[in-house]
Amino acid sequence: MPNAPDNHEAHDYAELIRERLPRRLQELRERCGLSKYGLALESGVSREYIGKIKRSKANPMLPVTAQLSHGLGMTLTQFLRAARR
Repeated sequence: MPNAPDNHEAHDYAELIRERLPRRLQELRERCGLSKYGLALESGVSREYIGKIKRSKANPMLPVTAQLSHGLGMTLTQFLRAARR
């Protein structure tokens, strides 16, 4: 199966999320009154991995993103919508 071209709409959407996710994760975490440690406890995602996401050193896969959204008290859909903004 051939790869989609880099200018494909889905690729652009994924890049948008990837660029905005670290900042939005921090904003949502702070809005919920959680430290990185608190989010780690609530989500089951290690504080170290959350730090890597914040520094754009890691791009979480869907299961990890679902854990983070749960830790923030929102659905995965709500979390991804927030990351788009």
